[in-house]
Amino acid sequence: MMKPKANLFLIGAAKSGTTSLAATLAKHPAIAPLPIKEPGHFSTDLRTPLFTTQYNRLLQWDEDTYFKKAPLEERHIGFVESETNYQKLVDQAVATYPEHTYLLDASTAYLYSAKAPVELRHYAPDAKIVLLLRNPIDRAYSHYTMALKYGMEQEGPLQAFKREAALHPAHWGQDECYLELGQYANQLQRWLECFPLDQLHIIWYDDFTTNPQKAMDGLMKYLDLPTFVLQQTDQLNVGAVPKYATLNKWAMRTLSPLREKLPKSLVHWLKKKTQVAAPELDPETRSFLAEAFTEQIEQLEALTGKDLNHWK
Repeated sequence: MMKPKANLFLIGAAKSGTTSLAATLAKHPAIAPLPIKEPGHFSTDLRTPLFTTQYNRLLQWDEDTYFKKAPLEERHIGFVESETNYQKLVDQAVATYPEHTYLLDASTAYLYSAKAPVELRHYAPDAKIVLLLRNPIDRAYSHYTMALKYGMEQEGPLQAFKREAALHPAHWGQDECYLELGQYANQLQRWLECFPLDQLHIIWYDDFTTNPQKAMDGLMKYLDLPTFVLQQTDQLNVGAVPKYATLNKWAMRTLSPLREKLPKSLVHWLKKKTQVAAPELDPETRSFLAEAFTEQIEQLEALTGKDLNHWK
């Protein structure tokens, strides 16, 4: 008897609404989420020994410890190296949702990873692959505010983006990758070398936020599933920054080991008390990012046939 396999992959982009989309898909009776939303198994070029101490402290990932417990706890992200352990995630999802059609792996690292397309083609050549793409300027700023919030960033946005633009390239787990994660054309090209375009389903962030039901109808058609009527879409992560930078940095260092274990209600309460809405991106910084992404946007238009002038 063949082992069950994950067959639906939401591969990115990070900070583009993928958490909201994954949560919505998990409510569909035919879609079973894995216990770890982003197990990162097929991004074999992204592993914790390569990450900085600061990133690993935030990640709080120990594969051996996590898989000693049964049943496996729900978790947002990990980097599961062992094939056996990844199969345990799949097996628990199958046992929890026996009527499933799809098993969902929503690892946003896959779009960025140079290794993931080849690894996934080997694992599941007929997989359904979904991308949610956001204006890379807005994606980068959302990513910046997240890094600020988690104590991973100390500089102003323009200084931070210029710093990373000079790295050639930045690396996941070592740097923030504000610009690299928005280089969709380069990333999509790697995937198209392993999968035909019609096997990939692209949802544009603007469509997803403006008319989520229409976006979901298109996705259900791609998945050959009955129309899924949305009662309420899960709220997109709203950009926020810390009220008190010094206190926030201390809190992130102190509370990071507990973050995955705290009740969600407490986490939401702490965010409400310690964060404020992020300010609008200033024109100078937006202009810098627009220039940085222009070539990639034009190449993405050529790859997809999509008019993206509103991104420029």
